[in-house]
Amino acid sequence: MPNLSPAEWVMLGSFGVFCFVFPFATFLMSFGLMPWGMEWMSSLLLAMLGLACGAWMVVNFRHVGLWLSLLVLALGVGLEYVGVFTGVPFGEYRYTGVLVPELPGGVPLAIGFAWLLIVVGGLFSARWLLSYVKVGQPLLWPTVLLGAVLAVGLDLLLEPVAYHVKGYWEWQAPLPEGYYGVPWSNFATWFVAALGMNWLVSRTTARTEKLAWSWLPVWLYGMNVFMFGVVNVIHGFWVPGAVMAVLLTLLLGPGVRRRRMPS
Repeated sequence: MPNLSPAEWVMLGSFGVFCFVFPFATFLMSFGLMPWGMEWMSSLLLAMLGLACGAWMVVNFRHVGLWLSLLVLALGVGLEYVGVFTGVPFGEYRYTGVLVPELPGGVPLAIGFAWLLIVVGGLFSARWLLSYVKVGQPLLWPTVLLGAVLAVGLDLLLEPVAYHVKGYWEWQAPLPEGYYGVPWSNFATWFVAALGMNWLVSRTTARTEKLAWSWLPVWLYGMNVFMFGVVNVIHGFWVPGAVMAVLLTLLLGPGVRRRRMPS
C-alpha cells in the first residue's frame, strides 16, 4: 500500500467501517431487527459518514477543506437549533433522544455529520456527473444547483425512515397533505440550505484540479440512496422507492455509457 497521509487513513478507515456495517444496517432496519440497546449504531454510522467526507475534504483541499468541513457541520447544527426552538424554517419537530450524543438543547451532534454527507456527497456527486456532460470542468452554478437537488433527493428517502421507522425525530403537527406527514417546507429548506453551502464550498475550493479519491463522495452518496431506498420499499413507502430508482439510474448512467462507448 502506498504511503498514506493521516487524513487518508481517517477517510479510508471511516469508509471501511461504514462499508462493514452497511449490509447489516440495511437488513436490520428493513425488518426491524435492531437489537435492544444498539440504537447508538445509527449515530456511529453518521459519524463515520461525516468523518469520511470531512477527511476527504482535507485530503483534497488541505486546511481549507478542514475549515470548510467544520463550517458545514456548525452551520448544519446551528440550522437545526433554529428549527427545533422556533419551528422554522423546517416546520415544528423535536428529536427523540435516539441519536447520541445530544448537545445542550437536544440537537444531536450526529446531525452535523449528516449535513457533511449531504453537502460533500451531493455536491461532488453533482460535479462527477456533470463532468460527463461537458468537456472540461463543470460550471459553478449547474454544479451547485444539481448538488442541492441531490441533497433533497436523499432527504426524500431519509425522512420516512427517520420519522416512521426509526423515530429519530417527530414532527409535532404531521400534515396529511405533506410527504408522509413531513411538511413540504422541510424540503424547501434543505434545498436552500444545501444551495448556500454548496456555493460556499464551490467558491472556496479550486474546481480546476483533479481530485484524489474522487469516487468516494459518489459511493457514499449512492450507498445511502440504496440503503434508505431499500428500507422504504420494505416498509411499503413506494414514492421513496421511485426516488431511489431515479437517483441510482442517474448515478449509474455515466458508467453504463462509458462501457458502451467504442474503444
